[in-house]
Amino acid sequence: MTMTDLQAKTTAPGLRRLLKMLLLTLFVIAGTELSAQRRVTPVKTPEPGTTPKTERPRRIDRSKLVEMTDASGNTILVDTITGTEVKDTALMAPPPKMIYPLLHEVTAGVNLWNPIMRAFGQSYGLGDVWAELSLHNRYFPYFAIGVDNCNDTPDESNFTFKTPVSPYFKIGASYNFFYNSNPDYKLQMGLRYGFTSYKWSVENVTVDEGYWDDPSHFSIMNQRSTSGYLEVTFGLKVKVFKNWSLGWNIIYHSLIHDTKSSYGEPMFIPGFGTRGSAVTGNFSLMYTFPINKKKTSEVNTVTEGDTQTELHD
Repeated sequence: MTMTDLQAKTTAPGLRRLLKMLLLTLFVIAGTELSAQRRVTPVKTPEPGTTPKTERPRRIDRSKLVEMTDASGNTILVDTITGTEVKDTALMAPPPKMIYPLLHEVTAGVNLWNPIMRAFGQSYGLGDVWAELSLHNRYFPYFAIGVDNCNDTPDESNFTFKTPVSPYFKIGASYNFFYNSNPDYKLQMGLRYGFTSYKWSVENVTVDEGYWDDPSHFSIMNQRSTSGYLEVTFGLKVKVFKNWSLGWNIIYHSLIHDTKSSYGEPMFIPGFGTRGSAVTGNFSLMYTFPINKKKTSEVNTVTEGDTQTELHD
């Protein structure tokens, strides 16, 4: 055996072992790099304007749902077993401008302002009864009928003014600023026209004839006048018990026509009050008769954005 053959036999096993070690090292390095890449590779974000895929929502059988109307006027579907409310976008109507029906309720009242003021010494005024119709809880046509009288001797005056019991009428309408809120509480502004035809007298007019003569007396009897006036009202209504409510009004009023007399102008006008007053008030006890009170059912609601419920036929 030559030296060359001996070297070849000695070198061959060593080369094979070295080759195996190199291959093993390459496999280990490659596996480590792949594992590291899986740990650090970020999740790809969706492109702008695209919607990421989400888990398919749970489906509800439409055959188990019934149609109802919620408090906002939307047509909804309610699961009769669970009571869950589902809003079907195909059935949903836009939010209504007025949530109460056209013919909503009728309210009748009695004005207690003048009887109360009489108790505090006022010498004129009796009272009236009135009614109004609620349209959508927003508009309120109004009508009133009442009677007034006067028997007043003004301070430091030399006469007594009298008006027998005389009727008056008022017609108008009010607007409720809280028309989509609880109808038991209202903030209203109104416009009314009042009309009356009445008689009046001025009695015991005393005229001082001078230092030496006795004063003389005379009366102006049974004058007739017709008057019309305009009222602007601003008031509140508050429920106190069941269908009973109380109401307060501040009233600004102004005469718009009045019959002239050769003896002057009447001091008192039924339904209006004394001629020189621009502001008065009104205090009413009222009772409400529901006509078409809206009823809604209370159900469980699926909150907006809940993607775990959808409908299918």
